[in-house]
Amino acid sequence: ADPLGRAQFLDFLKKEFSAENLGFWEACEELRYGEQSRIAAIVAAIYEQFLAPGATRWVNIDSKTMERTLEGIETPHRYVMDDAQMHIYMLMKKDSYPRFLKSELYRNLLAEAVIPPETKKR
Repeated sequence: ADPLGRAQFLDFLKKEFSAENLGFWEACEELRYGEQSRIAAIVAAIYEQFLAPGATRWVNIDSKTMERTLEGIETPHRYVMDDAQMHIYMLMKKDSYPRFLKSELYRNLLAEAVIPPETKKR
Protein backbone atom coordinates (compact mmCIF):
# COMPACT_ATOMS: atom_id res chain seq x y z
CA ALA A 1 0.00 0.00 0.00
CA ASP A 2 3.04 2.27 0.41
CA PRO A 3 3.86 3.63 -3.07
CA LEU A 4 7.43 4.66 -2.17
CA GLY A 5 8.15 1.33 -0.51
CA ARG A 6 6.71 -0.55 -3.48
CA ALA A 7 8.83 1.51 -5.89
CA GLN A 8 11.97 0.73 -3.86
CA PHE A 9 11.07 -2.97 -3.77
CA LEU A 10 10.56 -2.87 -7.56
CA ASP A 11 14.04 -1.33 -8.00
CA PHE A 12 15.47 -4.16 -5.91
CA LEU A 13 13.58 -6.79 -7.94
CA LYS A 14 14.89 -5.28 -11.19
CA LYS A 15 18.44 -5.76 -9.91
CA GLU A 16 17.56 -9.36 -9.06
CA PHE A 17 15.93 -9.92 -12.47
CA SER A 18 12.57 -10.73 -10.88
CA ALA A 19 10.59 -7.50 -11.35
CA GLU A 20 8.02 -9.46 -13.36
CA ASN A 21 6.77 -10.99 -10.11
CA LEU A 22 5.62 -7.66 -8.71
CA GLY A 23 4.29 -6.65 -12.13
CA PHE A 24 2.23 -9.84 -12.27
CA TRP A 25 0.91 -9.32 -8.75
CA GLU A 26 -0.09 -5.73 -9.58
CA ALA A 27 -1.81 -6.84 -12.82
CA CYS A 28 -3.78 -9.43 -10.82
CA GLU A 29 -4.84 -6.70 -8.38
CA GLU A 30 -6.05 -4.62 -11.34
CA LEU A 31 -8.03 -7.65 -12.51
CA ARG A 32 -9.56 -8.22 -9.09
CA TYR A 33 -10.55 -4.62 -8.41
CA GLY A 34 -10.92 -3.22 -11.94
CA GLU A 35 -13.97 -2.57 -14.05
CA GLN A 36 -16.17 -5.57 -14.84
CA SER A 37 -16.28 -4.60 -18.53
CA ARG A 38 -12.48 -4.90 -18.81
CA ILE A 39 -12.05 -8.33 -17.22
CA ALA A 40 -11.62 -10.32 -20.45
CA ALA A 41 -9.10 -7.78 -21.81
CA ILE A 42 -7.10 -7.72 -18.57
CA VAL A 43 -7.01 -11.53 -18.40
CA ALA A 44 -5.80 -11.66 -22.01
CA ALA A 45 -3.12 -9.04 -21.30
CA ILE A 46 -1.92 -10.90 -18.20
CA TYR A 47 -1.71 -14.13 -20.19
CA GLU A 48 0.23 -12.53 -23.05
CA GLN A 49 2.62 -10.63 -20.80
CA PHE A 50 3.28 -13.15 -18.02
CA LEU A 51 2.01 -16.68 -18.76
CA ALA A 52 2.19 -17.40 -22.49
CA PRO A 53 5.13 -19.43 -23.81
CA GLY A 54 7.83 -16.89 -24.64
CA ALA A 55 6.10 -14.10 -22.70
CA THR A 56 8.31 -11.03 -22.30
CA ARG A 57 7.80 -10.92 -18.51
CA TRP A 58 7.18 -14.63 -17.89
CA VAL A 59 6.58 -15.64 -14.27
CA ASN A 60 7.69 -18.98 -12.93
CA ILE A 61 4.75 -20.79 -11.34
CA ASP A 62 4.44 -24.51 -10.70
CA SER A 63 2.86 -26.69 -13.38
CA LYS A 64 -0.29 -27.51 -11.37
CA THR A 65 -1.03 -23.82 -10.72
CA MET A 66 -0.30 -22.99 -14.37
CA GLU A 67 -2.64 -25.77 -15.52
CA ARG A 68 -5.51 -24.56 -13.29
CA THR A 69 -4.95 -20.96 -14.37
CA LEU A 70 -4.90 -21.80 -18.08
CA GLU A 71 -8.10 -23.82 -17.71
CA GLY A 72 -9.69 -20.92 -15.85
CA ILE A 73 -8.87 -18.24 -18.41
CA GLU A 74 -11.04 -20.02 -20.96
CA THR A 75 -13.95 -18.38 -19.09
CA PRO A 76 -12.37 -15.20 -17.68
CA HIS A 77 -13.53 -13.80 -14.34
CA ARG A 78 -11.92 -11.48 -11.81
CA TYR A 79 -10.63 -14.30 -9.56
CA VAL A 80 -9.16 -16.51 -12.29
CA MET A 81 -5.58 -15.54 -11.42
CA ASP A 82 -5.94 -16.00 -7.64
CA ASP A 83 -3.93 -19.25 -7.37
CA ALA A 84 -1.12 -17.95 -9.56
CA GLN A 85 -1.12 -14.59 -7.77
CA MET A 86 -0.89 -16.32 -4.37
CA HIS A 87 1.98 -18.49 -5.64
CA ILE A 88 3.93 -15.39 -6.75
CA TYR A 89 3.01 -13.51 -3.54
CA MET A 90 4.37 -16.34 -1.38
CA LEU A 91 7.52 -16.49 -3.50
CA MET A 92 8.12 -12.78 -2.94
CA LYS A 93 7.17 -13.01 0.76
CA LYS A 94 9.49 -15.93 1.52
CA ASP A 95 12.35 -15.17 -0.86
CA SER A 96 12.58 -11.73 -2.49
CA TYR A 97 11.23 -9.54 0.32
CA PRO A 98 13.49 -10.91 3.09
CA ARG A 99 16.49 -10.35 0.77
CA PHE A 100 15.22 -6.82 0.08
CA LEU A 101 15.09 -6.11 3.84
CA LYS A 102 18.75 -7.18 4.12
CA SER A 103 19.87 -5.26 1.03
CA GLU A 104 22.04 -2.17 0.86
CA LEU A 105 19.22 -0.45 -1.05
CA TYR A 106 16.88 -0.90 1.93
CA ARG A 107 19.55 0.13 4.46
CA ASN A 108 20.17 3.31 2.46
CA LEU A 109 16.44 3.97 2.32
CA LEU A 110 16.21 3.68 6.11
CA ALA A 111 19.23 5.93 6.57
CA GLU A 112 17.60 8.61 4.43
CA ALA A 113 14.26 8.36 6.22
CA VAL A 114 13.20 11.44 8.13
CA ILE A 115 12.82 10.81 11.85
CA PRO A 116 9.67 12.46 13.25
CA PRO A 117 10.58 15.31 15.68
CA GLU A 118 8.82 13.69 18.66
CA THR A 119 11.11 10.65 18.47
CA LYS A 120 14.38 12.59 18.40
CA LYS A 121 16.39 12.58 21.62
CA ARG A 122 16.48 15.89 23.45
